[in-house]
Amino acid sequence: MKVIGVDIGGTKILGGIMDNDGNLKKLKETPTQAKLGREVILKNLFSVIDELIDEDTKGIGIGSAGRINFDTGVVEYATDNLPGWTGCNLKEVLEQRYKIPVVVDNDVNAAAIGEMWLGSGKGYKSMLVMTIGTGVGGAIIYNGQLIRGSSWSAGEIGHMILYPEGRQCNCGQRGCLEQYASGTAIYKEYNELLGEEKVSSAKEVFELYKRNDAIAMKVVNSFVKSLSLSIMSLKNIIDPEVFIIGGGVIDSKDLWWDKLKTILGRDVNVVPASLGGKATIFGAAKLILDAIY
Repeated sequence: MKVIGVDIGGTKILGGIMDNDGNLKKLKETPTQAKLGREVILKNLFSVIDELIDEDTKGIGIGSAGRINFDTGVVEYATDNLPGWTGCNLKEVLEQRYKIPVVVDNDVNAAAIGEMWLGSGKGYKSMLVMTIGTGVGGAIIYNGQLIRGSSWSAGEIGHMILYPEGRQCNCGQRGCLEQYASGTAIYKEYNELLGEEKVSSAKEVFELYKRNDAIAMKVVNSFVKSLSLSIMSLKNIIDPEVFIIGGGVIDSKDLWWDKLKTILGRDVNVVPASLGGKATIFGAAKLILDAIY
């Protein structure tokens, strides 16, 4: 059986066609061009699917940024990274166009399903998947089932308040985890401590860390402390078998992973994600496979 899995992000749309064992047959990627609005995003989404679909394709799974109503396929809320995306009924639009079943979920939820199916979560029944990139995302799986929440917002750990009355967050709260343990937070804190705009990415900060830059070392240590605090709090609340950490910041784990493990100790099982940028398409494919079966 062949199905399509698609990851819709603010920067790019990535799609893949695969069989029911997760063997990837073909990949297609195109820019989202999100700032041009909903119709352009949909046009680019169609171009990816059109390139992959054939008469043997049995369904389409979508992992999209935003808060997604899994039952209806409606984007309940999306940030300004995807202008006009709020209110779009992706399931309805795609089923009308392609005449095959479609499921839609949040991209981090789909990534967690992918990691459980084929990645670092294989063999576990409960896990918390954290994605650390521009922001911080999360997904909770318990007894093999994804917990989506009553308003489809479970797992939004980036907006758990880590430091009350702390840094202002774009969600309207203060002290959110995302303001201390995201890629954006890392480079912003470096610039704040330096007193000038020197870096524009966490990757640059990690490069400075390799050269024993004093400010970079302070920033990375602060990042690890905040991340470990959040994991310990979540361990006490959710108690999953494993924490899986993915997203762009994990590419620099050789510089900070041992520090994190030392702080957390043996009682917290934390591992890096293993599917990289393809986790969401694998998870989206698994969601549609489960829906078809």
